[in-house]
Amino acid sequence: MKRSTGNRLIPAVIVRTLKEQPVIIALIAVFVLFSILFPDRFLSFLNFKTILRQFITLTLFAIGPSIVVVTGSLDLSYVGIWMLGGILVWLCMPVFGLLSIFVILLLGVTTGFVIGVIQTKAKIPSFILTLSLLVTYWGLTALLSGGYPRPVRGYGFITTRLIPYIPTTLLWSIPIIAAAIFIMKCTKIGTYLYAIGSNEEGAQLAGINVDKYKILAFTLSGLFTGIGSMILFQHLGGSTPVELNLNTVVWPLVAIVLGGTPLMGGSGGPQRTILGAFTFCVFYRGVYISPLHPYSVQLLVGLLLIVSIIVSARGLKSVTIT
Repeated sequence: MKRSTGNRLIPAVIVRTLKEQPVIIALIAVFVLFSILFPDRFLSFLNFKTILRQFITLTLFAIGPSIVVVTGSLDLSYVGIWMLGGILVWLCMPVFGLLSIFVILLLGVTTGFVIGVIQTKAKIPSFILTLSLLVTYWGLTALLSGGYPRPVRGYGFITTRLIPYIPTTLLWSIPIIAAAIFIMKCTKIGTYLYAIGSNEEGAQLAGINVDKYKILAFTLSGLFTGIGSMILFQHLGGSTPVELNLNTVVWPLVAIVLGGTPLMGGSGGPQRTILGAFTFCVFYRGVYISPLHPYSVQLLVGLLLIVSIIVSARGLKSVTIT
């Protein structure tokens, strides 16, 4: 009897998991599809290595902003923090040496806190505010760099291989991801942020200081973005570009929404973003190695974002804190 009950319980758990996280179905379907269509190129070691590298980049950009999205707001400042932070490292290197890398962390935390204060006090829509800040940081990056990328040497230890076939940046990423998930799933902070995203007025009536926790959400986003950008600085070549790449801005947003964090907030979070990031990377690499024109790839990415927003808006809003 117990064995029979256990046998029924396992499929029920699987069905419930797939229902709550349809991105898993999408991941399996995409992986199987491209494995059948392009087995030699898609199932190659080089392709898996590229997928993992893109996954690390996407996750470190998206993990912080996904905390803000849970509250029903947006934070698009992550690329600006990475770009401006890289130039500040180059400027500070002659004075502070290797400690200059921490200027990115300081920039991230400060940026997040300032955004939170302005957004809550001035009631400026977070999309407009953070997009404006992103453009401002982009301009400062171009101005301070003189219009040229400025490589900085000395941080090779960040990417030095410790375990064969496993990027060291992945090892750096694991505690960051774990910390973000812990905060959102196991602390009062996470509970309050989900409550604010589900019903801000109700959270206010329940005694939650909404402004305080919104500021904290943006500050945490800046903190995780700052830490992630310290790793990405070396992971992406030890310098930052002076031209803004729209893909760098859009892809983390796709990962967040694709993973199941609706833009209206209230559910999802970093644990979903990881699945979204990996699914997107598998999808992108599969399309990239296909015979499609490069412009078609961008079109498909845009359509993927639209479909993800529609699905999350219709289906995932009914799911509580997951």
